[in-house]
Amino acid sequence: MHPKKTITILLAIGLLLFVYYSMNVSPVVSDKRHTYISGLSWYNSFEEGQKAALEQDKPTLVYFWATWCYICEEMQTEVYPDQEINKILKEDFVLVAVDLDINKEDAQAFGIWVPPAEIFVTPEGDTIHKIGGGMQKEGFLIVLKQVQTYYENREKT
Repeated sequence: MHPKKTITILLAIGLLLFVYYSMNVSPVVSDKRHTYISGLSWYNSFEEGQKAALEQDKPTLVYFWATWCYICEEMQTEVYPDQEINKILKEDFVLVAVDLDINKEDAQAFGIWVPPAEIFVTPEGDTIHKIGGGMQKEGFLIVLKQVQTYYENREKT
């Protein structure tokens, strides 16, 4: 075989392997009921999360994401792992992570077509606050604290 042909074939194989690996590698681990992002356990469906929120009397953070979304990756590597943010999310919120490529029903129910998006809702399903897109950790922390304050001071029906 000619050296040019061999190099071309090897480069093509390398490119295919790179594309395959890139599309199948994700910093997210999932099972049937949960997705694990940034050391946090997130329900995979809003229905499951809402049941937990009602039982625990906590607001829910519904996070809409996709494996191909680079802004989502920034949220997962820079915002959610932040020590203060992570602690507040673990203690004071029920977490739901909706993968837009898998859970199209929840995405449609909330009218979300492009990730990332974060929606804070009461256990009854009423929207408290929406974030369309990613945020820096400082801004996200402010929103978290505002949602906490709103939820703690709300009038229960």
